[in-house]
Amino acid sequence: MKQLFRQKLIVWFKENKRDFPWREQANWYKTYLSEMLLQQTQAVQALPYFHKFISRYPDIASLAAAKEDDILTLWAGLGYYARARNMHKAARIILEKYNGNFPQKWNETLALPGIGAYSAAAILSIAFNKPFAVVDGNVLRVLSRIYAIGDDIRKAAVIKEFQRLADELLDTKQPGDFNEGMMELGATVCLPATPKCDDCPLRELCRAFKDKRQPNFPFKSPPAPKKNIKQFVLLFKNGQRLFVRRRPANGLLARMWEFPVLETEKLSLTKKELQKLLRKEIKLETEISVILNKMTHIYSHIKLEYVPVLITAEKGETEWSETPQKKWLSVPALEESALHGAHKKILTLPAFKKLM
Repeated sequence: MKQLFRQKLIVWFKENKRDFPWREQANWYKTYLSEMLLQQTQAVQALPYFHKFISRYPDIASLAAAKEDDILTLWAGLGYYARARNMHKAARIILEKYNGNFPQKWNETLALPGIGAYSAAAILSIAFNKPFAVVDGNVLRVLSRIYAIGDDIRKAAVIKEFQRLADELLDTKQPGDFNEGMMELGATVCLPATPKCDDCPLRELCRAFKDKRQPNFPFKSPPAPKKNIKQFVLLFKNGQRLFVRRRPANGLLARMWEFPVLETEKLSLTKKELQKLLRKEIKLETEISVILNKMTHIYSHIKLEYVPVLITAEKGETEWSETPQKKWLSVPALEESALHGAHKKILTLPAFKKLM
């Protein structure tokens, strides 16, 4: 069964793989860059970012030499910004410690910032033909249906068992094609809700297909409820510029730029009520100009609800003095900056554009 599985999968992959630029030729840097972008991101969404990064930073030396703000700016909109910072840190380590060559030992690869077991296996197998099996969401789905395994894939012990199965199935002579084939099959054929079983090269080996129970696999228990955060986003305006500040060096959206915010338990305040709250909380006497409609932004573990508030500010006041952590920027400059995604969405609002 295992040999037949490998043969069918690799033949199918070579005939049906999608045309992505990181697959055009053997190049570890392109593989590394694509895998950093593809963490928790679908290939179609990552594709324009890959083009931007490979154009701006065509090799590991140029990526390592980049400024962090420039990396974050190019990454803006893709989410999970720690990936961008880790990619940048790892690039510098590769250049300085490994003379610009990607480390090919498992423990050395795993020690790079932002590289976990999945990314290490993907890069080493695809770029260097090393025999390490990948297990991501697509692979979990394929294997759970092939073997009709209904255990909860949120549990570490279950993931460990799937890793064992993937290791056993791996074609050690063509590990890169095997791994890409598994991920490609899950992404294009063995779909979550509507699997295209008629197009699957492995359907004769699939227990879920034989039992007509494909939708039952994989089983994933409900996630923990998202934390709900409510904020007023304060758009302090002076002429055609807005005031932004840099977030702390650690935690969510570390070192990204943002508009000042005020957390609240209630967003449905009148202008008078909000004015009173602002005077109490931030000790500023500036007047609110406009309150815009509520917006929502979803993170992996947070639901953010926020209301943009336009406030006229006098740039000459000491509160607005520019420092490396505070700036006045025009809307075009903000659009090109490392302003995080939730706040960058404000710039696209028709109501906001009219005000600016």
